[in-house]
Amino acid sequence: MTVINGPHTPQADNSSQQTSKLFSITEVAPELLLCGAAAVNEDALRNWNVGCVISAAAELPAPPLPPSLVTVLRIPLLDNLNEDILSHLHIVADTINEVKTKGGRTLVHCVAGVSRSAALCLGYLVKYHGMNLKRAFTHLRDRRPCIRPNSNFFCQLIQFEEKLRGTPSVTMVHNSAAKAVIPDVYEEDYENTLHYISRNYGRN
Repeated sequence: MTVINGPHTPQADNSSQQTSKLFSITEVAPELLLCGAAAVNEDALRNWNVGCVISAAAELPAPPLPPSLVTVLRIPLLDNLNEDILSHLHIVADTINEVKTKGGRTLVHCVAGVSRSAALCLGYLVKYHGMNLKRAFTHLRDRRPCIRPNSNFFCQLIQFEEKLRGTPSVTMVHNSAAKAVIPDVYEEDYENTLHYISRNYGRN
């Protein structure tokens, strides 16, 4: 398993930390950054020494980018339950790795840096950092607690992992609290929410 060094932010447990993360750039690994569209600007890209931007926000215009930027890759994805992200996972992971081998750094963004761009980063961690999907998710959520790829993207990430590693580490399960099929790595969140509701609102 690859250990990624660098700044580490424990998983947030309050809304102010979550909001702060939502509007900031997160270092996933030394060669990879993740954020929402609001954080993408020329100054930030220069300050972070970004050489490649991967944009996964089909509904937004191109972000303001410095002329010196070497690589720009636009992935036409919407954050819904019908989108095909699987066909993009290899090209995104390979692009990030190619930039890394040249000594560069890639920033991946969508609208909020929560679902689409997070899913793309998970694919990269699985393919090039020797992590299974469950470990990659834990690592990424530790760095950026607000991430939550939709269930459709998680289904496809499971397929991606299974093709690469032979055995998936995440399973889609029906959750009674969610009243939906979700990845098992989300079940603890629902259990914590139910416990909170029961503790604070269960008394008459």
